[in-house]
Amino acid sequence: MSNYQGMRWFKADFQVQTPEDSKNWSDVELRLGNPRRARGLEGPDETEISSKARTFLKRCHDLELQIIGITDHNFSGHTDPRDWFLTHLLEQNKSVARELGREPIYILPGFEVDIGYHVLCLFEPTGKAKDLERVNKVLIQLGLTEAQRFTKGEPTPLRREDSTVSMAKLLKVVQEENGGIVIAAHADQNDGLLERPSNRLDYQLPDLLAIEVTQYPLSQKVASILGGKNPEWSRPGKQPAYVQSSDAKSLATDDQGNPKSNSLGYRYTWVKCSQPSIAALKQAFLDSESRISIDKESPDLHQTFPRIVSLTIKGSKYLEDQTIAFSRNLNTLIGARGTGKSTILELLRIMFARHETESLSDRAKQKAERAKGTFTPDTEILVEWESIPGELDRLRYTPNEGLSLVQGEVHDLPTYLRHLPVQFYSQQQLTDLTASGSQPQLLRLVDELCTAELEKLQGEERTVAADIKRLFAAKDQAQAVQNEITNLKQELLELERQWQARKDVQKEAEDFQNSSLAKRYFKTMSEAFDKDLSAVDQALKLLHTLTGEPFSVTEKWPHSQWLSQQAKSVSDRRAAHRKKLAEVLADMQADFSALFTQNQRWKEIEIELDGARDAFVSACEAKGIQPQDVSRLQELDRTKQAKLSSLQDKERQWKELEGVASELEQSLARLFGLWNQQYMLREKIAREISEKTGGSIRVLIRPMAYESSFMIDWDSLEPDRRSRLGKEWDSIGTYLFRDFLKAEPGLHSSPWEYIEWLMQDLTKLPGIVQQFKTELPPYLESMHEKWRQLRLIRVPDLVDIELYRQDRGQHLIGSVGGRQLSEGQRNTAILNLLLVRGFGPIIIDQPEDEVDTSFIYRDLVPLLKQAKSQRQLILATHNANLPVNADSEFVYALKSEQGVGRLLAQGGTDRKATATAILDIMEGSEEAFKRRFEKYHF
Repeated sequence: MSNYQGMRWFKADFQVQTPEDSKNWSDVELRLGNPRRARGLEGPDETEISSKARTFLKRCHDLELQIIGITDHNFSGHTDPRDWFLTHLLEQNKSVARELGREPIYILPGFEVDIGYHVLCLFEPTGKAKDLERVNKVLIQLGLTEAQRFTKGEPTPLRREDSTVSMAKLLKVVQEENGGIVIAAHADQNDGLLERPSNRLDYQLPDLLAIEVTQYPLSQKVASILGGKNPEWSRPGKQPAYVQSSDAKSLATDDQGNPKSNSLGYRYTWVKCSQPSIAALKQAFLDSESRISIDKESPDLHQTFPRIVSLTIKGSKYLEDQTIAFSRNLNTLIGARGTGKSTILELLRIMFARHETESLSDRAKQKAERAKGTFTPDTEILVEWESIPGELDRLRYTPNEGLSLVQGEVHDLPTYLRHLPVQFYSQQQLTDLTASGSQPQLLRLVDELCTAELEKLQGEERTVAADIKRLFAAKDQAQAVQNEITNLKQELLELERQWQARKDVQKEAEDFQNSSLAKRYFKTMSEAFDKDLSAVDQALKLLHTLTGEPFSVTEKWPHSQWLSQQAKSVSDRRAAHRKKLAEVLADMQADFSALFTQNQRWKEIEIELDGARDAFVSACEAKGIQPQDVSRLQELDRTKQAKLSSLQDKERQWKELEGVASELEQSLARLFGLWNQQYMLREKIAREISEKTGGSIRVLIRPMAYESSFMIDWDSLEPDRRSRLGKEWDSIGTYLFRDFLKAEPGLHSSPWEYIEWLMQDLTKLPGIVQQFKTELPPYLESMHEKWRQLRLIRVPDLVDIELYRQDRGQHLIGSVGGRQLSEGQRNTAILNLLLVRGFGPIIIDQPEDEVDTSFIYRDLVPLLKQAKSQRQLILATHNANLPVNADSEFVYALKSEQGVGRLLAQGGTDRKATATAILDIMEGSEEAFKRRFEKYHF
């Protein structure tokens, strides 16, 4: 596998003094002697100065500095390069690094000069001492010979022909003529650039790319200037980058081993580049938002999001064997058509099994199949994946064995792959996301950002909905019981009327009736006790037979002896409880016999109660009531007693069900509350997305407003299409739904509840539906089972995306749902959404296609720059704006030779070969060419 050649973060200290200026160097032990090289028998002895240079370099390594700018005042007053401390730093650099097992430090030779304020001048990193003479000559060119550089040990201000050298002149000589870089030193201090109003014109020079600050956070004044908000210091175009440096005059540390003030590494800057150079620094200063950081820790420590580390391709028909080591930030694949850019992305799609996703269009699936068509029997594809920093999984694919995980642990590969946060989008997929009927996909994009919270709410929703179905059934049962109670009461009233009609035997009849009630009461008590007996008897029978051990304890188990003892204790206790229960049952049986079957007093009372019946019959005979009438009275009594018993049962049943209506209303309210929480969660996510895009788009969520989904369910109720109601069924549904959307937000829980509300008061029926007020309510009532099911179905929320133009304020262009946008504008809107959602890698094939050209530089490029610090981006593109102006950390340029895609160049845009490939391959906007000139000076 090839090493990663894209950009990475380097720790830099741009203002480092050395013992070259012995008068101002604080560490006595490192000051240089006079002469600097002792006289030896075989010539000057350089042992001491070389040793001090090694000590200096080792301290740089201790601080993990990777770039240092040597900025001694006026370079040096010595004429012999062998007397320069910097010469020995360069010569000892590799050997010290090798000794410590580290990379050599990138040393930028330079000097600090005084032009009324202090300025740093740095030149190309070098390892050759002879290059230092060119740096020395630049200072001579500016007007300071070695003899003029110091007066009584103090550095001389930079003057030429008795005038201070201007910043404009310094920029021309250092940057334009000699390939260096100028940085205004400690610009926020009293002797710095930003402290004097007379320096404003210097600050406004466009070639001044960077200044150094000593305070961070910035003071209010400095922040307003560097933020472009101070009108007195206004500067056209981009403000300069700001960096921090130590202004080192010592290697000293405090008691904790940290650098003291103005010691080496006391302040520093993180610079992102492929390899430190002046060109790389210029690019970093031009794109300081993404390439310069003055945090204490490396920005990489904050970028812990999952990423694709590398892709290795072997044995493909149309791609040369190669390994692509991706940046954790923005990666762009470039090349003419037919070089294999899209194929590489499709190979990644295959490696993560996204080509099998059902949501892919036929066209997208065909692209994946074409990629597979490049395979040979010897093809092998490898992907390294990093979910957690430092922990690599390795996926392998071959045509014979398919996909497998060859490094890492997984229980089920399809599940593992499905949960990896990798997203793939082709241009066709972007278009499909905003096409007619794409609403479910848009909603899914939003839902994926709150999956855990949403799944919890939806789980609760399913539970509540299932309980509501039970309560609906219980409500029906309660209504049926209520109807039966009403009927029984009416029947008993009629029986009582017939009974009371026999007034001649009323007294005897009343005695008989009371006697019958008394017998029934005693029977009810007996039956209740008997039920208790049966329950206890059944419980006793259900207990497990207590034979043997309940389980076998293995001696190999931890605490096996305690577990064995515990098992015996449990067995003993259960046997004791069973014995007690058997004793309780025996006591209950004895009590039942004493209270009921063997109760002598009851036998006496029962004879007396039966006497009331005989007296009643005798009275009927004495009064001349016909035998058939007596029989009728007896039948009336039996019927009445049966009805009374039934009424008591139904009233008990009603008592158990009487709270169902209230419970149902509470459960429905709970369900509707869960629906609203789902909307509020999506609405929160939509606001966050809108904020992350800086106002380029606004994601809108309308609760339960997806009409197509509603109409599918509405049509499931449709009556006979030949009927008057059936012919207008779709129109009625559409009208009711749109009227629901016009209602006051939150007034109705769903379209179904809105229609339910209308059916309770037909005067509220809207417009055209009024003509069906006699047909619609009874029809819906006849479909009450289906209607109840619909009341428990949540109509999906509607997602729309508004697109704004950012020119002196936000101006609404249109929305995806409103269809005012062109295809390119719709794709611009969806790209905004895709790039800010999620945290895993997102791979897009030519995102610039069909996108409004004006939006690429103004909106897409800033969005890419923002997104790449929060997730990995991998793009195949033909547009120069993306790798150049979005500041791609890694560009992979392909060429085609004899029908095979081969590597042309790779690395950051600050590499010469990569920059040349970009200019040779790509076409871009005027702004892209302008930015290229600023970066590459072509």
